[in-house]
Amino acid sequence: PTDLAVTYYAQRAQAGLLITEGTAPSANGLGYARTPGIYSPQQVEAWRKVTDTVHQQGSKIVIQLMHVG
Repeated sequence: PTDLAVTYYAQRAQAGLLITEGTAPSANGLGYARTPGIYSPQQVEAWRKVTDTVHQQGSKIVIQLMHVG
């Protein structure tokens, strides 16, 4: 996710519980262009920015895993 995703989820953090968009747990699970992932250290760090921001606002967030393989 990009910095725009941080803003997107932060704007919705008042909901209390957020479920992310479908996110690939492995490179083999990608089926669509521009699908976010969480299988590399860089992706984990990018998601950490999102989760830290949501948590700072007192909300919870879970990632929706999506594997199209």
